[in-house]
Amino acid sequence: MAHVNEARLVDEAARLLVEHGPAGLSLRKVAAAAGVSTMPVYTLFGDKEGLLAAMHREGFRRLGAALAAVPQTAEPLADLVELGLAYRLAALSSPHLYGLMFGRTVPQFRPSAADREAADATYQPLVDAVARCQDAGIFGAGDPRRVALHLWAVSHGMVNLELNGQLPDLGPAEELYLEALGHAGLPFLALA
Repeated sequence: MAHVNEARLVDEAARLLVEHGPAGLSLRKVAAAAGVSTMPVYTLFGDKEGLLAAMHREGFRRLGAALAAVPQTAEPLADLVELGLAYRLAALSSPHLYGLMFGRTVPQFRPSAADREAADATYQPLVDAVARCQDAGIFGAGDPRRVALHLWAVSHGMVNLELNGQLPDLGPAEELYLEALGHAGLPFLALA
């Protein structure tokens, strides 16, 4: 049996999901799209639910790796912006997985508690970066989880608009994204 690249299968499955919807996704179609026999696909995933769970896990694994790769410097605000940029790049790098990770692309799919916990852990670097900005006196006091939620909502909204081709024609997407991140942080700046 030839080596089967699980990440490639996940990417093919995500592409099929976007192009054909949940009804057009099957392990046989994924195998055909990847040019492999069905046996290793069934061995890896078991069934469609197992495939969806693997797609969900891989999307969050990629996001977590992108956020973890952002170095911590002596500039907490710059680090926070870099996390936002890493979030966008991770989404743009795996756009077909993004809908499954954060949407209801497959309404009946429910990640397991362990998968949900792993996904939620990718949020922690943002909370930590907000806390660093608070500790440095850049952001005022408050629950860093709530501040992080606000910043994530803006970032997620902008990425979602970009992925769906719905950004208004006001300039390059990256510039609009950076501008939105800047505006999102304004309410939290500490008053001197």
